[in-house]
Amino acid sequence: MSELTAEEIVKLIVNDEGALKDLIYHIVTNSDMRMAVISAVQAEMATKQDIRDFRQELKQEMNQLGNGMDKQIAEVRRDIDDLRAQISELRRSLDEWKRDVLKFFRWAIPIILAISGAILGLREFLPKIIGLL
Repeated sequence: MSELTAEEIVKLIVNDEGALKDLIYHIVTNSDMRMAVISAVQAEMATKQDIRDFRQELKQEMNQLGNGMDKQIAEVRRDIDDLRAQISELRRSLDEWKRDVLKFFRWAIPIILAISGAILGLREFLPKIIGLL
């Protein structure tokens, strides 16, 4: 008969519900085994100090993110201020352009009307002038 390996023994116990219950019972009722299990579980559990350390690390990361966000917000505000200044400059330029256009029409319209009147007046006299030539 061949010897069983530890892996095969574990598989046999896991597959046999009664044997598994017996093994668990003996582990739980044996104080040395119980302490070994508790120690193993405790080693994997987070301690209060682990949680405090984690909270501190998390706070530091949040502060770094907050500082980064503050810088980005300040940059966006500067960009908005720059855009407002550009818009104000565009408005001033547009107002100047409007004033220039109005000035142009104030002196151009009378000239255009005078030229138009002269052309219309010439229309009446043009045939007479042509007839004299």
